[in-house]
Amino acid sequence: MSTAERIPAVLIESAAERLVSVPARSRRAAARQLIESAPVHGIDLSLIWGCVDRSRNVPRVTQACLIVPTPGRTAMVYLSGPDDSELAFDEQTQHQHRVWSLQAAFEAVDSEQAGSIRLLQALVAPTEPWAERACVEAGMRQIAELSYQKLTIPAQAPVAGELPEHVQVRLAGDMRDRACRQTLARALERSYIETLDCPELCGLRDIEDVIDSHRATGVHDPALWWVVFLNDEPEGALLLSPFPDQASVELVYLGFSPKLRGRGLGKVLMARAIASSMERGAMEMTCAVDMRNQRAIRLYRGLGFRSIDRRRALVRAAPGRARGV
Repeated sequence: MSTAERIPAVLIESAAERLVSVPARSRRAAARQLIESAPVHGIDLSLIWGCVDRSRNVPRVTQACLIVPTPGRTAMVYLSGPDDSELAFDEQTQHQHRVWSLQAAFEAVDSEQAGSIRLLQALVAPTEPWAERACVEAGMRQIAELSYQKLTIPAQAPVAGELPEHVQVRLAGDMRDRACRQTLARALERSYIETLDCPELCGLRDIEDVIDSHRATGVHDPALWWVVFLNDEPEGALLLSPFPDQASVELVYLGFSPKLRGRGLGKVLMARAIASSMERGAMEMTCAVDMRNQRAIRLYRGLGFRSIDRRRALVRAAPGRARGV
């Protein structure tokens, strides 16, 4: 057994079988479906690293790590889980192979895609301690426990209420326009001050990358991106992204600068967001929130959101990253 390597094309199906989370009887079919659908979903299966057991007649991938680049110079990390086959190694060896797979992937990203991938992210379920342990040992760090929330949009939108004096809400505008991007950038940067939503991310990403990442979520609709102004200065933002095929809208971002917090603006803007979602035929709204941000969680609960899942967010910034936010 050698340390991890980039998985060659002849072993992609073996690697895919390790990456899919389905019962053993369905694993091969699921692996082939992953391979066939990968191009449609923008998944490059050449970006798999793993450990290979070549001690038998037929080489076999024991553990694997898939890197999926996403807009905003980020990438998601997917890791294979416990091996339940008859050929499985002991738990400690499986763990070591996961760590080696991750480390090989990270080293390759640093050397081959230093300019196009600046931040690696993994979302790990609380029931997957093996994944969290391997990610941390390979150099990632946990930054938050996220609560995934869902609202079944009511037949009647909540009452929006009035904006405080000197506060205005305007469309963010065309993100291809430099002035519009700069205004949104200032609003986002100010909303990050003393934020309770993943504060550890501050400084890890360039603000332009953040905007590109938000814009790539779902189907971008400029009419669903708003900037909040106080005395004509951008001090917050609310960004929605529709998923028309699912009759759903994702609340991508909601945040205010310290100047606007505690003034009831979250409820006012969310009422407008729900009304706008209804107009577009959305049946539900989803979001993810840092469990430490109890003010936001209370806001969502009051609007009828319910928790549907949890994930632990881990990240790894590329060496020599650009100035962050």
